[in-house]
Amino acid sequence: MKTISYSRFIQNTILVSMSVIIILFVIYAKYIQASSIEKSIKNDAGVVAQLVFENLYAVMKSGGNKADLNGVITQIEKDIPELLSIKIVKNDIPNNHSHIQNAIQSKTIEIYSNKDHIDFIYPIIFKEECISCHTKNKAGEVASVILMEYPILNLQVSLKEILIMFSTLFILTIIVFFIIWFIFLKKYFLTPIQSLADSMSEITTHDDLEQKITIESSINEIKAIEHVFNLQNEKLLHSYNELKAISDTDSLTGIFNRKKFDEYSKLAIQNAKRYKNPFTMVVLDLNKFKIINDTHGHNVGDQILKHFTQTITQAIRESDQFFRTGGDEFILILHNTRTDDAKITIEKLKNELLSKSLNIDEITLFVEASFGIAEYEKDGNSIDELYKIADERMYSEKKESKK
Repeated sequence: MKTISYSRFIQNTILVSMSVIIILFVIYAKYIQASSIEKSIKNDAGVVAQLVFENLYAVMKSGGNKADLNGVITQIEKDIPELLSIKIVKNDIPNNHSHIQNAIQSKTIEIYSNKDHIDFIYPIIFKEECISCHTKNKAGEVASVILMEYPILNLQVSLKEILIMFSTLFILTIIVFFIIWFIFLKKYFLTPIQSLADSMSEITTHDDLEQKITIESSINEIKAIEHVFNLQNEKLLHSYNELKAISDTDSLTGIFNRKKFDEYSKLAIQNAKRYKNPFTMVVLDLNKFKIINDTHGHNVGDQILKHFTQTITQAIRESDQFFRTGGDEFILILHNTRTDDAKITIEKLKNELLSKSLNIDEITLFVEASFGIAEYEKDGNSIDELYKIADERMYSEKKESKK
């Protein structure tokens, strides 16, 4: 996903807002305000056209000739200087101006925009009293049209129209601006932040720390929050695993400790009950360890423990579990193993210990241990029962080894 900075987002939002506002301005000016101005022109020009018609009608009614009519038109042009010209166009005179023809045919006012002026065409309709003189015509027919040319620069729009126009544009600008900002802020900020908050609320255990969150946003700063949040979770998970490893393992030998044995033994019992899988507990205790420790020192004793642990770990299966539960006391959990198979495993372990000597400061030592066995269900149905029996059998073997 392509991302942008917050400052760039602001620039783009302002650009989009201004573009939309300009487009709306154009639409407003072209379709709405233009019709309003046209209406204003029609009203003003209609008044002038009616004045022209009444003056011409008064002259014709009093028997005036064409010169008198032209004089009236000239006088009106002087009285209304903003008019370029006033012309009387008869409907029987050919004219190439389609807008004049449209006014004659439709009998309605027409407004036509030229480059520098606006044509206002006002059709003069025969009335009943006109028929006495114009005997060839009928009431309701178009006698002629009054063509008035207004300079565009001299067009006057009322103050009311101007205020309405600017008020409408101002309100429109505010509405459009806030709508666009609301949509953009919701899409690029509010929704991603809410997504982050929801993801954070779902993290309740250390297992949830493994799930990386993804924030759908194209803002660099929001994506930076996503990266930092995931990075923080990685560090927390790493710290948790380190603490868990420290709490579950023996610091000297690196195998599981008594705490882990208590947790794991419960699972072993549950698994044996559910799937009917037998297992055997083996209690181990080093022979003559106290004597060696007192004679050669704790440093030698620590190396013996490491050597013993390494030898046993390499000899057992991956499915078996090895725990250090005390100073020189250990426990083995042999899965899917009954007593007879456990005895074979123990003989193998004893041979491994006898085949691997430990050389320390020109001293050669062979590590020996006593073993006690207890099979689940055969010797007991709980960890405490199995441990008690296995521990007793281990001490019995230890006593025999001292004879």
